[in-house]
Amino acid sequence: MSHASAVALTQDLLLLFLVVVTPLWDYRDTRRLKQSPNSAGKIRYYKTLCGWLWTATAVALLAVGFRPLFTIRPAPDEASWLFEHAWVRYLVEGVLAIFVALILLPVALAVWKSVTKRPRKYAAADAIKSLSYFLPATRAERRWYAFVSFTAGICEETLFRGFLLHYLHTFPFSLNLTLALLVSSLIFGLQHLYQGAAGAALTVVVGLLFGLVFLLTGNLLIPVVVHSALDLRMLLVLRPPAAAKAE
Repeated sequence: MSHASAVALTQDLLLLFLVVVTPLWDYRDTRRLKQSPNSAGKIRYYKTLCGWLWTATAVALLAVGFRPLFTIRPAPDEASWLFEHAWVRYLVEGVLAIFVALILLPVALAVWKSVTKRPRKYAAADAIKSLSYFLPATRAERRWYAFVSFTAGICEETLFRGFLLHYLHTFPFSLNLTLALLVSSLIFGLQHLYQGAAGAALTVVVGLLFGLVFLLTGNLLIPVVVHSALDLRMLLVLRPPAAAKAE
């Protein structure tokens, strides 16, 4: 088998892994975690999640290379709806700015209340009780969740924006850039079925927004940072463990 054939096969297998294997794997693991949401189970889930994300990212980097995954330079005739109409670009940039502001708002409020010694309310934590089996409660879980958040920011953006956009847009599918963005966002949503249909649908929209940031900036760095901040935000939303609570 030639080097080119080996690289192509590796990319095909990675696509199959992302589309089929990981959603089924995640469904099984989250179902088991729901049935027994103890601390050891959560940490085991976090470790498994980080393990396959970093492994898949390493495979993508070896098969495609750093530059094609982390940078994109659309041709003038690609995604013309975004680049050829100034009002569309301004509208998209405005939506993205609001999205980033909503991510940063809880962080700013938490810092402000900490500086001004004001008591904090955790009303948002009550609204996400359905995900309590997955979200961190103890200090050990929160440390692992922080690592999961950085891992998701780096690896999920590399895989679902960098790799999938590159793979779907080039051989063998050669989809136009807009369609490639839509398909990659749908695949991204499949990874979050544990959040239910509404959560997965919201994840598809978030994936589209991250993809648009990637296209507009030409670099994956901003999506990585914003994605990490989005996940890390949960550590501010959730009540910290009591000082006397054992890990």
